[in-house]
Amino acid sequence: MSTADEMQIIGKITTAFGVHGWVKIYSFTENPEDIFSYHPWYLKTTRGWETCQVQDWRSQSKGLVARLDNCKDRDEALALRQVEIAVKLEQFKNLEEGDYYWKDLLGCRVSNLQQEDFGVLTQFMETGANDVMLVSIDDQAVGLKNSKGKPLKERLVPYILDQVVIRVELDKKQIIVDWPSDF
Repeated sequence: MSTADEMQIIGKITTAFGVHGWVKIYSFTENPEDIFSYHPWYLKTTRGWETCQVQDWRSQSKGLVARLDNCKDRDEALALRQVEIAVKLEQFKNLEEGDYYWKDLLGCRVSNLQQEDFGVLTQFMETGANDVMLVSIDDQAVGLKNSKGKPLKERLVPYILDQVVIRVELDKKQIIVDWPSDF
């Protein structure tokens, strides 16, 4: 079986769909249907990473559903609720200069042009308008308080290349932004 270091999460199974073993899929890929271009899938079950092939899939209402080779009925589908879907990292293509996989940016320190440390990038959120970085405020970071004066544990910074995100230095695990530290 593969280790977590060799895998990239690309989605998850949310629940069963129907009675014939189909499952609902939540895709983390930029175009949700692209999740089906990766194979084989690896499912993170209680037994570890298990290989899985997609037998069939389709768009259903506002989501995606799939029939998996190891899932024959509703009970088996229900047992896969909230199971993560991953693929081996080697399936990803190398990106052009200036493009990044989110997984490579996680753990980078974020600071602004004034060299104020914001903290560590721990998560990305898709908002529709633009992606947002969730930055954990640690002891090295410039603090931030809410409207009641209580210290915050995280800050949100838009992930807009060339406007807010000025430079990414992966070798230094550093992201430089044009963003005020008190926002």
